[in-house]
Amino acid sequence: MLCFSSPAILLKRTDFGDYDLIISFLSFNRGKISVIAKNAKKSRKRFSGLLEPFTELDIVVRTSRNNGMPVLQEVSMKSPLADIHGGLIETAYASYWAELILGWIEAFQPQPEIYRLLRYSLNKLDRHAASPHVMNVIFQARFLHLTGFAPHLESCVTCGIPVDNMQSSRLFFDLAKGGIVCDGCSAEESRFRTTISKGTAKFLSWIQSYDTDAAMRLRFDDRSLNEARRILEAFVPHHLGRMPKSLKFLKDLR
Repeated sequence: MLCFSSPAILLKRTDFGDYDLIISFLSFNRGKISVIAKNAKKSRKRFSGLLEPFTELDIVVRTSRNNGMPVLQEVSMKSPLADIHGGLIETAYASYWAELILGWIEAFQPQPEIYRLLRYSLNKLDRHAASPHVMNVIFQARFLHLTGFAPHLESCVTCGIPVDNMQSSRLFFDLAKGGIVCDGCSAEESRFRTTISKGTAKFLSWIQSYDTDAAMRLRFDDRSLNEARRILEAFVPHHLGRMPKSLKFLKDLR
């Protein structure tokens, strides 16, 4: 048997039998992992109060040679991020980000940039240091960029004409094609098509291209923010292949 240790953020926990928990983490060193925490529901010493969603921990995990589920051996607190749970909208956004990570990225593939993005975003929610609505647009745009699924916003996805050369201030955005389509390439009807302003397209493109700190320094007017949110929250389910439960809850909540 082998052990490894890593900083990790708890994404989800599920009851398993009478005493155990299945825990899903985004770990810095090993990427997305699922482990079993044996006797976690009855032990008051090993895991008491630590295995809460969105908590950042240092974990020690024992792996098995026969491909059995890894076992959580030890945990220690790095950052509780407890204030997230005090707000319904903050909890809803954090749950959405966790569901995106669980549904989108492969297990045991280190994703240090996504780890940093999630930690940064959760810390902003926890400290109430940014609007959760702004943080959600930034998280989705940066997450899609880091996973290689970012929408194509600089030019027509079909013919390549730059957005700056398009005459209209309102552009077509095709969910199925994954980006902007110009007037000349949009003759064919598509049920996956919506519209986006040229300003919002540039705004989202800028967020995708620069780091999260730089994106946080942008000024977000309500119109651009709402349009960016609409586009991203249509794009994500289309390419994920399903509507995340947490996103449906967010929409109902708003």
